[in-house]
Amino acid sequence: MALAESWQKAKERYPVGSTARGVVKARFDFGVFLELEEAPAVKGFVDVVSYNPGDPGGETPAPLPEVGETVEGTVVSLVDRDQQIRLQVGPPPWEGRTRTA
Repeated sequence: MALAESWQKAKERYPVGSTARGVVKARFDFGVFLELEEAPAVKGFVDVVSYNPGDPGGETPAPLPEVGETVEGTVVSLVDRDQQIRLQVGPPPWEGRTRTA
Protein backbone atom coordinates (compact mmCIF):
# COMPACT_ATOMS: atom_id res chain seq x y z
CA MET A 1 0.00 0.00 0.00
CA ALA A 2 1.34 3.44 -0.91
CA LEU A 3 2.26 5.78 1.93
CA ALA A 4 -0.34 8.36 0.82
CA GLU A 5 -3.03 5.66 0.89
CA SER A 6 -1.87 4.49 4.33
CA TRP A 7 -2.05 8.06 5.62
CA GLN A 8 -5.58 8.56 4.25
CA LYS A 9 -6.79 5.31 5.83
CA ALA A 10 -5.15 6.26 9.16
CA LYS A 11 -6.92 9.65 9.14
CA GLU A 12 -10.24 7.89 8.57
CA ARG A 13 -9.55 5.33 11.31
CA TYR A 14 -8.25 7.88 13.87
CA PRO A 15 -10.25 11.12 13.61
CA VAL A 16 -9.60 13.86 16.17
CA GLY A 17 -11.23 12.88 19.45
CA SER A 18 -10.93 9.12 18.87
CA THR A 19 -8.80 6.76 20.96
CA ALA A 20 -5.58 5.30 19.59
CA ARG A 21 -3.23 2.71 21.02
CA GLY A 22 0.34 1.95 20.04
CA VAL A 23 3.71 0.65 21.12
CA VAL A 24 6.56 3.07 21.86
CA LYS A 25 9.21 2.64 19.14
CA ALA A 26 11.44 5.63 19.98
CA ARG A 27 11.85 7.76 23.11
CA PHE A 28 13.39 11.23 23.30
CA ASP A 29 13.47 14.02 25.90
CA PHE A 30 10.70 15.82 23.98
CA GLY A 31 8.32 12.87 23.53
CA VAL A 32 7.74 9.37 22.17
CA PHE A 33 6.95 7.96 18.74
CA LEU A 34 4.45 5.12 18.50
CA GLU A 35 3.60 2.38 16.07
CA LEU A 36 -0.18 2.49 16.04
CA GLU A 37 -2.05 -0.82 16.28
CA GLU A 38 -4.29 -0.26 13.28
CA ALA A 39 -1.99 1.94 11.20
CA PRO A 40 1.61 0.67 11.55
CA ALA A 41 2.84 2.65 8.53
CA VAL A 42 1.86 5.95 10.21
CA LYS A 43 3.66 7.40 13.22
CA GLY A 44 1.88 8.33 16.40
CA PHE A 45 3.50 11.00 18.57
CA VAL A 46 3.04 12.07 22.19
CA ASP A 47 5.05 15.11 23.28
CA VAL A 48 6.23 15.49 26.86
CA VAL A 49 3.57 18.13 27.65
CA SER A 50 0.79 15.87 26.33
CA TYR A 51 1.80 12.89 28.47
CA ASN A 52 -0.11 13.28 31.73
CA PRO A 53 -1.45 9.86 32.76
CA GLY A 54 -1.52 10.61 36.49
CA ASP A 55 -2.77 13.41 38.69
CA PRO A 56 -3.82 16.37 36.47
CA GLY A 57 -2.82 18.88 39.14
CA GLY A 58 0.45 17.17 39.99
CA GLU A 59 3.55 19.27 40.24
CA THR A 60 5.90 16.60 38.89
CA PRO A 61 5.44 15.50 35.28
CA ALA A 62 5.10 11.77 34.71
CA PRO A 63 8.13 10.12 33.15
CA LEU A 64 7.66 9.22 29.50
CA PRO A 65 7.00 5.55 28.75
CA GLU A 66 9.88 3.32 27.71
CA VAL A 67 10.42 1.70 24.32
CA GLY A 68 8.19 -1.36 24.06
CA GLU A 69 5.46 -0.05 26.39
CA THR A 70 1.89 0.28 25.10
CA VAL A 71 0.32 3.73 25.26
CA GLU A 72 -3.31 4.72 24.76
CA GLY A 73 -4.50 8.25 24.27
CA THR A 74 -6.87 10.62 22.55
CA VAL A 75 -6.12 11.88 19.04
CA VAL A 76 -5.67 15.66 19.25
CA SER A 77 -4.38 16.43 15.75
CA LEU A 78 -3.59 14.93 12.37
CA VAL A 79 -0.48 16.52 10.85
CA ASP A 80 -0.58 16.10 7.07
CA ARG A 81 2.90 17.57 6.56
CA ASP A 82 4.51 14.90 8.76
CA GLN A 83 1.83 12.23 8.23
CA GLN A 84 1.71 12.02 12.00
CA ILE A 85 -1.09 11.41 14.48
CA ARG A 86 -0.58 13.34 17.72
CA LEU A 87 -2.03 12.03 20.95
CA GLN A 88 -2.85 13.33 24.43
CA VAL A 89 -2.48 10.81 27.26
CA GLY A 90 -4.55 11.77 30.29
CA PRO A 91 -6.14 15.15 30.78
CA PRO A 92 -4.48 18.26 29.34
CA PRO A 93 -1.91 19.67 31.79
CA TRP A 94 -3.94 22.82 32.46
CA GLU A 95 -6.94 20.82 33.76
CA GLY A 96 -7.03 20.40 37.49
CA ARG A 97 -4.79 23.36 38.21
CA THR A 98 -6.15 26.00 40.51
CA ARG A 99 -5.90 29.59 39.49
CA THR A 100 -4.79 32.17 41.99
CA ALA A 101 -5.68 35.83 41.60
